[in-house]
Formats: sequence, C-alpha cells, structure tokens
Amino acid sequence: MLFFYYMNSFFSPKRCIIEMPYNCNLKCQSCSLWKENYRKNRREDKGYLTKEEIFKLQKDLSDYQIKRITYIGGEPFLNENILDLAENAIANKLMPNVVTNGNSLNDEKLNEICLKQLFRTMIFSIDGPEKIHDFIRGKAGAFKISYANIKSLQKIKNKNKLKYPKIYIYATISKLNYRYIEEIYKIAIKLNVNKIRFQLSSSLKEEMISKTNKILDLPLINTHSYINEIEISKGELSEAIKSIKKIKSKGNCLKIEAESILEKRENKICDFIGKDFIITPSGNVLICPMLTNFIIGNIKEREISSILNDNIRK
Repeated sequence: MLFFYYMNSFFSPKRCIIEMPYNCNLKCQSCSLWKENYRKNRREDKGYLTKEEIFKLQKDLSDYQIKRITYIGGEPFLNENILDLAENAIANKLMPNVVTNGNSLNDEKLNEICLKQLFRTMIFSIDGPEKIHDFIRGKAGAFKISYANIKSLQKIKNKNKLKYPKIYIYATISKLNYRYIEEIYKIAIKLNVNKIRFQLSSSLKEEMISKTNKILDLPLINTHSYINEIEISKGELSEAIKSIKKIKSKGNCLKIEAESILEKRENKICDFIGKDFIITPSGNVLICPMLTNFIIGNIKEREISSILNDNIRK
C-alpha cells in the first residue's frame, strides 16, 4: 500500500499536538468545533484523557525525544488543568506552546504563565479590526478582551525582563476579512508581537486532495473543523496575495509568515503529514487532522513510543 511506503520512507515527526476537549467560548464562523454534532461525529464527546494520563504522555514524549508540543482546542484555557500540564511538560524538558482566542485569560493566569515561563509561544487569533473580528468570532467584545490580554502579557514580560512566551498572532483569512490584511498587520505592529501568520480558513483545494490521496492511497476524510462556505474565491485570493506581498515589502522587525497558497507557492502535498502528529481528547493518535478516521493507536491502550515505532520510522 502506497500509504505505508510513504510512512516508512518520509515520516519523522518533531512535534506533538495535544488537543484539549472541544469546548469553546466563541462561535467562530470559520469553525464548527464548538458545535455538538462535530464532537459526536468525531466520537470525541466523552472518555477524555485525565490530567495524569497527559502527564504520562508528556514523559513518554520526552523519552522518545519529541520535545515540541502544542496545546490546542477548543479553547485550551477553558481546561482547568492547562497550566499544570504546561508546568509538567517543562519538568519533562518539553517546550510547550499554546493556541488561544485570548478570551479566557486574566491577569492572575498571565502572571503565572510569565513568571513560571510556562509556554515558549502563545499564539493568539486575531481576524481583523474590532468589528470584523467580533463578527467572525461570534462574540461582541472578543477583540477588546484579546487585545487587552496581549498588552498585559507584554507588560508583565517587559517589567520582569522575560524572554518567554513569544507572542504570535495568527489570522484566519476568508471572504469575510481578506480586505483587512493590512489592518491586521498594523494591529500586530501596535502590539509589538514577535510574529504574524496568515492562513486560509480552508486551504483544502481539489488538487491538493487528489495528490495527497494518490500518494497515500487513502481517502481524505472530510470531517475537519473549518467551514468551506466562507472560503475565499480566486479573485479574493489574488487580492489577499497582493496585500501580503505589500506588507512583506515594508522594513520592520515583525516576522511575517503566510501559508504557501497565500504566497503563490505550489502546494504539492499537505506538509503537515510527516512533521506532526495529534493526540485527540480521548487519546487517539492521528497523523493528520483531516484523516480523522485513520487512527494509528490510542495512548490509553499503548505507549506513544510503541504506536509511533509501529507506524513511523524515526
């Protein structure tokens, strides 16, 4: 089977993405994670990993020489154990990162995060100026809360002369906000973040799916969380590419990234596969967030080293 040849030939994962339960305090138009049906379709609405099981996973990851982990959700900061998990990760010599919408943070959490240096990076979602961001995120005031928390984070870092966490902004671009790329860039500059990245609400094009399916000899299971109804058109994509090119031409210290399709680079095959793997809230191990029905193991049943050794050559 072509899939297993590809696995044995090219897979060498460097990062583990640990999904928190799919609970969220926002209702983003670009995402269906917050919908109950999504969790049921994914069979991830019960049987969640305990804190102790994630502690064991993190020790096993360290023993396996995988050092980078990223917590995602849902919203990770809705999980009461998230800071304990990060502290345990550091104790196991891992480098934890987190993706957040910024709306479940407060000064107490931010102080603990900074003073204990719990995360290497904190990635905040900003999808436009205030009105656009709030519209996309489905909550009035979401922008102000996130903006204020980033400012507070910077203030604590500066006061204590701390290196971490690095602060990134990720902007999810769709037909709802492609006209506001330059404004998002200006927000990032004003907040003095370390990096901004632009990504599409859905970059799953037919050509990419076809090439990936051919190489892997597997169907791409379409149960991912992003909603294609707000997918950017070719004309809108062209405008977005011009905007990104324009801001990249400006000389400043802000690092700017964009996924390949937003820089007119060819997408030969999804570059997620081979670099990362995912642990779902119930402990399933995935090689790709789109191949949700292709489960290579469960950490409740076997150690992650055994699962990876059976499926992926280091």
